[in-house]
Amino acid sequence: MKIRIFLPIFIIAISACSCTKDIDFDLNEEQERIVIDGFITNVKQKHLIKITRTTSFFKTYAEVPVAENANVVLSDGVESYLCIEETPGNYYTSELAFESDKNYTLTVDYEGKTYTASDYMNSTNDIDTIVTFESEDLSFLTGKIKLLASIAVFIRETEGIGDYYLWKYQVKKPDTAYKDMTPTFTDWIFFPDDFIEGKSPPDGWVFFDKIPTSEIVPGSIVRVQMFGISKGYYDFLVGLRQQVFRGGLFDGPQANISTNFNNGALGYFVAASEDIAYTTKE
Repeated sequence: MKIRIFLPIFIIAISACSCTKDIDFDLNEEQERIVIDGFITNVKQKHLIKITRTTSFFKTYAEVPVAENANVVLSDGVESYLCIEETPGNYYTSELAFESDKNYTLTVDYEGKTYTASDYMNSTNDIDTIVTFESEDLSFLTGKIKLLASIAVFIRETEGIGDYYLWKYQVKKPDTAYKDMTPTFTDWIFFPDDFIEGKSPPDGWVFFDKIPTSEIVPGSIVRVQMFGISKGYYDFLVGLRQQVFRGGLFDGPQANISTNFNNGALGYFVAASEDIAYTTKE
């Protein structure tokens, strides 16, 4: 009797598990948008405005189409700066340093439409100095202790809430070029000054740690970049982080990240003051 009862239930369960159904999602592949990424600072260099177009969900990053032959102009309200397309989709200013404490507007004319965005370049304090040091770290996977490198930054943050910061760093080993140790936004450190407001700890701020000692060998030059960014760009970065680090059962549907461009363009135009500090590993 037990066998007779179990067998039909078992067959029903197997049948239910084996039923599959193909579901086609409408990915709206026809709605193409322009994506503009611009970053200017007060450091003298050629500043890049990169313009691409959205593409099919199924295409790879290498297949992302660029926006060629656009007219790209930067302005501080008094002076205008034409950006030249040096390679397809990459528009550069001439070698210059933009002034802090000014509002900048980027205008892009492309295929009969005009896109504009503005950002204010806040001034920021200078970095006093940076140091590298090594400390022991216990690996919970292997149970072994190993040395890892860290970078401490010494700076006295301006008193008063309302400043926002972005940090990156690069390392140049002896006889090599600089290696970008923070190549994507997931590696960047960014935060409001609620975290460090008016403070200057005696051991410095350790913004970068758990770095393999093989990356910072004796004779290596470490370069740290500090950017004073606007609240709008900080909110944009927070939105990016929330889109990437998601996947929970109760997450809502993804949506486009906020942008400071009008007319339906994606991306962000950033005007940020920058300070750079160096140290050499002994």
